[in-house]
Amino acid sequence: MRSIEVDVVVIGGGIAGLWTLSMLCKAGYKAILLEHDRIGQGQTLYSQGIIHGGLKYALGGMLSSEAEAIADMPDLWRSCLQGKGPVDLQGTKILSEHHYMWSDRSLAARMTTFFGSKMLRGRIESVEGSDRPELLQSSHFKGSVYRLNDLVLDVPSLLQQLMEQHKSCIFKTSDLNILYETDDQLRTRSIILTPQHLEPIRIQPYWMVLTAGKGNQSIMNSLGIQQPTMQLRPLHMVLMRQAGLPPFYAHCIGTSSKPRITITSHPDPERGMLWYLGGDLAEQGVERDPMLQIDMAQRELRHLFPWLDISHAEWKTLRIDRAEAAQEQLLKPDNAFATLKGNVIIAWPTKLALAPDLGERVLELLAEKQFKPTAPAGEFDLPLPHPGLGTTLQELM
Repeated sequence: MRSIEVDVVVIGGGIAGLWTLSMLCKAGYKAILLEHDRIGQGQTLYSQGIIHGGLKYALGGMLSSEAEAIADMPDLWRSCLQGKGPVDLQGTKILSEHHYMWSDRSLAARMTTFFGSKMLRGRIESVEGSDRPELLQSSHFKGSVYRLNDLVLDVPSLLQQLMEQHKSCIFKTSDLNILYETDDQLRTRSIILTPQHLEPIRIQPYWMVLTAGKGNQSIMNSLGIQQPTMQLRPLHMVLMRQAGLPPFYAHCIGTSSKPRITITSHPDPERGMLWYLGGDLAEQGVERDPMLQIDMAQRELRHLFPWLDISHAEWKTLRIDRAEAAQEQLLKPDNAFATLKGNVIIAWPTKLALAPDLGERVLELLAEKQFKPTAPAGEFDLPLPHPGLGTTLQELM
């Protein structure tokens, strides 16, 4: 049996795993990543790509010190996009330098937007006329528009950038039998991978990091780890494609503490612009079947943009489970989550924007254990395939 020793094995190839792998390698750790299927498949690729700085917390009427940690994320990501941050993201496509929020015609909605802007302390500004997104420059629009410090990234290009940097350290395991060997102190001694028609491979890690999203639970079960528990918060997203749609990146703010609808745009050169609809529409639509959810989305858009012709649009819905550390009443965690059990770090980023926060937490846990790299980071010559990119939103339609 072939054996290799590594400092860290990261399991799960979404944004959390790729970002953590990049930080580990930069810190000199000998690390590899194991992905069951395809990079970013599911929660990462089906996020809206928004790197936000705390809007939803402000709209809720409170900005706790923990929630404010996300306020620095847009600037940190921008430094990475310039090649100056903890992870090099040069080459990642930026869909929009800013995200916007707008209110409909009701006074209550405009006031909610206004107070939300005051609580964000300069990270948001009112915009008028030609500074507004094209869709909201219509003479029919009577609401308020604010520009946020947030940016919107093309998630496939983000993942491609991270994959290419460490391709030799990333391996696909969907066609393998996997056996975890542990001791009575919940320490994982080895991971045995058995490829078809090849001798088994024994990977002996000092540490493991679980970043597999909702897949964390089954791995924890295999390792005999009972805590922390995981929660799934579902969404029922809506995709709409139509030739001639303008690019649009914005939250519509109503009278509640959550965006009424969140829209991002994803170019498809061959088949027209794709709009991706989330926000309260997706949260409240979990109990609706796809046809009812599409009908609700159509009614919302016709109410918000009566001047926009969507009569030729194609529609589809997409269900997503957001995996997170369990909270009371299924509340959303404020921050990324990482905790150590034996020699296993169980981690969830909570949202795309908090991947850097998660990477820092993993490195801090290793530092607390005074664990230093055992050997220079390098390439791995293993007889295993490398995973490809998962299905994009454009490919879903």
